[in-house]
Amino acid sequence: MKAKQILALALISLILVITSGCVSSESFDSIILDSSEDSQQEPNADVIANGSLVEVSLPEPPLPTIDQSILTVHFIDVGQGDSILIQIKDKNMLIDAGEQKAGNTVVNYLKDNGVTELDVIVATHAHADHIGGMVTVLNNFKVKKFVDSGNPHTTKTYENMLIAIDEKDIPFSLAEAGQTIELDPSLAIEILNPEKPTGKLNDDSVVLKLTYGDLSFLFTGDTEIDAEKRILASGIDIESQILKVAHHGSKSSTSIEFLEKVNPAASIIMVGTDNRYGHPTEEVIARLRGLGSDIYRTDIEGHIVVKTDGKEYTVETQNKGLVFPMNAMNFSLMAEA
Repeated sequence: MKAKQILALALISLILVITSGCVSSESFDSIILDSSEDSQQEPNADVIANGSLVEVSLPEPPLPTIDQSILTVHFIDVGQGDSILIQIKDKNMLIDAGEQKAGNTVVNYLKDNGVTELDVIVATHAHADHIGGMVTVLNNFKVKKFVDSGNPHTTKTYENMLIAIDEKDIPFSLAEAGQTIELDPSLAIEILNPEKPTGKLNDDSVVLKLTYGDLSFLFTGDTEIDAEKRILASGIDIESQILKVAHHGSKSSTSIEFLEKVNPAASIIMVGTDNRYGHPTEEVIARLRGLGSDIYRTDIEGHIVVKTDGKEYTVETQNKGLVFPMNAMNFSLMAEA
């Protein structure tokens, strides 16, 4: 199902908002490129060498290449919620913005890290602990592109976010598996989920795989086991060195089958201190430990920052400083705090 079809379903679900005149369909412009079609190979070329006709294969189109820039991924401590900042060169991308009360925390963090505008915002899904702070962010930064899951929610929080996007005339698009997001030529950012809306907000979370050189990050929103099964069934490569653990470490997510395919060296759990849900659960912690993944938690470490040159990576935390993963020792001196 294409984005326009998903949008039509979303608009039907939000008919009360639209008919009130608060949200205009004119703001729903496409910003995501469809990468589902296979690229065609260039034909071979014939050249003359020493009087003989020689067939020469033309090179394949170049893949994204790293240029020794540092990619920085910030897992912002917003309590029980998600907010992730991705930075490379002068480009900035935000995934989620925590609860409403975390809006100022996110804004101040972005400003402290040199953000003056956001090239892309992704709202993984419409729950308040992911989009509650979004209006505050939209009111403080110019935003060039906004990507939503396409599963609307009949809450004032979601409605206010759409109204702010419309009032600021921000290009808006709905995520669909198989598309990509353009941020910087050196990065590949693939949308793995949703394939199509299911009506379940968590399972319709936008799932992104970001690849920079030899390093990959998997951002999973609040996807649960049903969505994990669909992603696994698609056959797409989800192996990633860095995993943002789904749904704050809930036992309804992060199945062992999914984890074995991801095989993360480091796992980030975004969770609030002494939260009433009991996140992260012991089951998920045990699964991660069983795979030998290093575990980092915002309720313990505060803000968590991963830096990579596309080959090695380091992890720095607010409360414990620079951490040295074994495969990042040679890189640690280059990734200055």
